[in-house]
Amino acid sequence: MSQSSSFDLLSNGVQRWIYRQGWPALRAVQETAIPVILDGSEDILITAPTAGGKTEAAFLPIISWLEENGPESGFGVLCLSPLKALINDQFKRLELLCESAHTTITPWHGDVSSSVKKRCWNEATGILMITPESLEAMFVRRAHELLPRMRKLRYVVIDEYHAFIGRERGQQLLSLLARLEVLIERPLIRIALSATIGDTDMALKYLRSDGSRPSMHLDASGEKMKLQMVLKAFTTDKEDMPALFSMTQYLFQELRGESHLVFANSRRKVEETTDFLTSMCNAEGVPEEFFPHHGSLSRDMRHFVEERLKAGKKPTTAIATSTLELGIDIGDVVSVGQIGAPANCSSLRQRLGRSGRREGSSSILRVLVDGYSEGDAPSITDKLELELFQAVAVLELMLSRWIEPPNEQSIHFSTLIQQLLSMISFKGDITAQDAYQILCVRGPWQHISPELFGRFLRSLGSNNVISQLPTKELVVGLIGEREVSKHTFYTAFEVPEEFSLVANGKTIGKLPVDSPLVENQLLLFGGRRWSVIAVDVEAKVITLKRAGGGKAPCFGGEPAPIHIKIREKMRELYLCDKIPTYCDEKASKLLTYARTFFREQGLENTPVTCDSDEIVWLIWADTRIQNTLLVIASLAGYEADKWGPTVRFKKTESIEGTIMGLYDFLANHSAQEITSKVNPIPIGKFDHLLDEQLLREAYVAETMDIAGTSLYLEQIIEVSDRIYRGQYSSQPIS
Repeated sequence: MSQSSSFDLLSNGVQRWIYRQGWPALRAVQETAIPVILDGSEDILITAPTAGGKTEAAFLPIISWLEENGPESGFGVLCLSPLKALINDQFKRLELLCESAHTTITPWHGDVSSSVKKRCWNEATGILMITPESLEAMFVRRAHELLPRMRKLRYVVIDEYHAFIGRERGQQLLSLLARLEVLIERPLIRIALSATIGDTDMALKYLRSDGSRPSMHLDASGEKMKLQMVLKAFTTDKEDMPALFSMTQYLFQELRGESHLVFANSRRKVEETTDFLTSMCNAEGVPEEFFPHHGSLSRDMRHFVEERLKAGKKPTTAIATSTLELGIDIGDVVSVGQIGAPANCSSLRQRLGRSGRREGSSSILRVLVDGYSEGDAPSITDKLELELFQAVAVLELMLSRWIEPPNEQSIHFSTLIQQLLSMISFKGDITAQDAYQILCVRGPWQHISPELFGRFLRSLGSNNVISQLPTKELVVGLIGEREVSKHTFYTAFEVPEEFSLVANGKTIGKLPVDSPLVENQLLLFGGRRWSVIAVDVEAKVITLKRAGGGKAPCFGGEPAPIHIKIREKMRELYLCDKIPTYCDEKASKLLTYARTFFREQGLENTPVTCDSDEIVWLIWADTRIQNTLLVIASLAGYEADKWGPTVRFKKTESIEGTIMGLYDFLANHSAQEITSKVNPIPIGKFDHLLDEQLLREAYVAETMDIAGTSLYLEQIIEVSDRIYRGQYSSQPIS
């Protein structure tokens, strides 16, 4: 290995390990990160593609510090990860490095044996690898034992950081870090590792909300990626075979004999696709090599697919949801497929990073979408080929290196409730001022004012979630005690009630309770066909046996929200004549056909048209504005629903009358009035503990944009006025 100044800073044990790896040199991101991390004066965000060396960039200097200066008792490093499987992978990856440096590393999660945890807790040293939920449990259940084990902590590493940003678990994680720093009475060095970050300034700010320490970004993702990409459109053929059958025929021909990843937008689509591919294997008399992977499958079934991919001895293609999106080690795959239009650039870029990891190889991406044969589309929205245009929009934005920022309007009351209850349980009691200081000044709820925090506390008090002593300290109330005592309290997200699916005495997965099954019903699950033998409602167990047919169940869940940038890009694509080179012949023809129809309908001038007895409104804005239009339509007395990027109204008056009716309603009702009329629907796990008014405000902040919708309608009115006066010039409507 060529010598470098950064290499010389590493401990002897770490240097020995590097020599044994046969590395010719450190990567650029590692060279830069080592002195900065050892210095410890800044928080650091390291971004690099999958297998880009970011894990070593963080841990080479950290383990060097542990070997030379680490505490003899107490943990020196905390590594927080979103998945147990990622912890297991990182442990295997770092175990020999730690051994070479005479340093301890321990994984801690629900699948780790109690004996390992007991030894780790008693000996507390080195690196602790943990999920936010397990750290939460330590705060609640091991309150008096935590400080001696965390007192000498120096580094916190957050793996797959992008999976936390702007989400409930991210709020929980950053709150836990703020509480940990209060406990040990000093700041920790925060190091975030991520493969995909859109706005790095925002990501650095999110890493430490109060900005009390300097931070820096180290980027290794600018390295050129070799990319081969194709977008293929499939239509129902003349024999009425569905497009999915044609897609799977294509996948069978292209993928068989090698290892690949194919992503779908739902668990149902995963099961349907796997069933088609398995049937083709059986019909051809060849070994099965296509397997499902999603969150409802048992851990054993998911682990089987992961290990088979990682072993690389047999050709294996996993048909997956987002479960294989993060950095679980599955070895090298030749290509990545995407069935259906991707909902966002962030996930697609993360998925794409799974292929092309070998030196000199290209990342290969196949995107497959449904379409309609020219002239066969039954409705306006079908003729517009919306899925195809969304797919192209996401691909074009991804190629421009744009990635979605998180929704900064979310209040995250639910996680704030959890953290307040956890903090009171840890301390026994706390003043409102101290709670605000920790959670909203030092923690991630910077957007909550003292006035709103006071309303929040009074709301919880009115529901007996918390109580206030005569001496003003807050304590956990009766309802709060019930929540804290539940074994599910430590998770910030809602875990749906589920039935266990059992076959031959073995649990193969779970189904949501709201997906009812009855005896003798046929089912596709885990890439197999089943028949329901019995349903035990009390025990929540469904017993299955193998069958000759089946249908994929409904798993529930909402479609992913679409960012305004994607919708604006879709409109831009309708207005131009460019055919991207990655589109196949059918996709190219459908793009041209849909553009012609778009212009025939006058949609380049206005986003609203008629279809039979409906008014169809194309929403070139994000999902939150679309949701707001739907709510306003309902409050104003219109019958409306949404589909894809449209809101459809039952035609009771002219297009202009409908637009003006919505605009007038919004102009004559304040945001507060509209919010007060919205049904108070809990979104977060603990939202049901709020009073109705705060629940409404949380729902509106998360799912709606009243101010943005008002501006959007003003633009529509202005454009309509220009059309009537013949003064319209094509301008984007956001």
